[in-house]
Amino acid sequence: MTNVDDHVERGLRLVIIVAGVSIAAVMQFLDITIVNVALPVIGGNLGATFDEIGWVVTAYSLAAIAVIPLSGWFAIRFGRKRYFIVSVVGFTVASALCGMSNSFGMLLAARALQGLFGGGLIPTSQAILVSSFARERQAVAQGIFAMIAVLGPGFGPTLGGWLTDQFSWPLIFFINVPLGVICVALLGTTLREWPSMRRSIDVLGIVLLVSGLAALQYFLERGEVKQWFDDTGIVLAAVWAVVGLVWFVVHALRAREPVLDLRTFRNRNLTISAIGSFAIGANLYGSLLVISLYFQNALGFTALLAGALLALRSVPTVFLTPVATLLLQRRIVPVKSVAIFGFVVLGLGTYMLGSGVTPLSDAGTFIPGLLVVGVAFAFLWNPLALMALRGLPPQEIGYGAAIFNLSNQIGGSVSIAAVTTLQDRRTAFWWESLSSGLDLRNGALARLVHAGNLHDVAVRLLAAVAGQAAVLSYRDVLLLLAIPPLVVLPALFFARRVLL
Repeated sequence: MTNVDDHVERGLRLVIIVAGVSIAAVMQFLDITIVNVALPVIGGNLGATFDEIGWVVTAYSLAAIAVIPLSGWFAIRFGRKRYFIVSVVGFTVASALCGMSNSFGMLLAARALQGLFGGGLIPTSQAILVSSFARERQAVAQGIFAMIAVLGPGFGPTLGGWLTDQFSWPLIFFINVPLGVICVALLGTTLREWPSMRRSIDVLGIVLLVSGLAALQYFLERGEVKQWFDDTGIVLAAVWAVVGLVWFVVHALRAREPVLDLRTFRNRNLTISAIGSFAIGANLYGSLLVISLYFQNALGFTALLAGALLALRSVPTVFLTPVATLLLQRRIVPVKSVAIFGFVVLGLGTYMLGSGVTPLSDAGTFIPGLLVVGVAFAFLWNPLALMALRGLPPQEIGYGAAIFNLSNQIGGSVSIAAVTTLQDRRTAFWWESLSSGLDLRNGALARLVHAGNLHDVAVRLLAAVAGQAAVLSYRDVLLLLAIPPLVVLPALFFARRVLL
């Protein structure tokens, strides 16, 4: 059996490994959000309809989320270094193909390929970081990963908006090419290989897990567009997601060498951390969507300005993550207490953002809330990752990292699907509520009718009601997103003490 201390690095080798692994993780985290702001431009250039252009995101998500849980098995079967380098090379080549796409079909194929290679980058990066640091410095490894996890999604919209507005949309993909080359150059000769282990190929497990997760992701991504259960494809996806994943759980608990060892959930702290990771994903990706739509559709901000404001969330995270790391490393504050603080502050910050949503708000209204959310993330990723992976044996770290990151991605997907549906329903609710209050006998409305053309007045009134209804729906959904971080709190009290 491999000794975890065999892969502990120090000095220059550790610096190089941290740099290379961080670059790979940043590429994947960036690609989760960098494409969104460029979708209208891409659709216009490649002749895709509004419904079709959503597949640029969906194709990537379907492939990536299916590969994430397989990453631990791939690393054990083929060697962690070998799998990681192949993933980086494949992701880089696929990124170049995305940028060179001259048709919508070619772009979709390249995005799916990008997701297949990119899905394993984050969990494998995290596993390599954990293995490369000495036991007493694990908090430093997770602190580095925490900053990557927030900086990628935080700066993705800003970078994507800037590259698209100032240059052209292919650059949002070409930017990965030099990063990938640097990553391979740094790690190719520095990173040590973990011995591979001969394992039988769990064909049934792979088929059930990949198809079940892909069906779930399709259901969540395309459900609102397809009117949910009014569409046969969505119904079939929902049925197979339930059947396939339940079948996989039964199979994985019985198989001797499953592709994803669910017995890892016997570790109570991993289970609690996975719940916390799900809640963070729900809050992070759901709020990114709502705030972006509100800034651009209701307040008229440009994509670049909206992205720049959202990037403010990352500023406190960058400066305070080292503080959280020091508190954990020196054992000044227990890991569980730091996580509880982070979730409370995240709920508070999200509530502050929701409370500021009005038709007349300006950019300055949201800066305090965004900064508070950034403070929360500085005290969340690090302790949760320590709880998830610290107590696992070396051979299970890859599985643990895959479960931890898969929970985050599924949380984000569920949140985006829920946010899209709730926003439509709340908009309809507020439209009915506001329009029912219109009365031409009202003094202000009567003056408008007498002052101008009735048709013009009606158009202005309908536009005002529609705008107000949309703003109120943004507020309602954002306030609801303050709930997931608070729901996790009771579970954290049952976490075992993490020994550093």
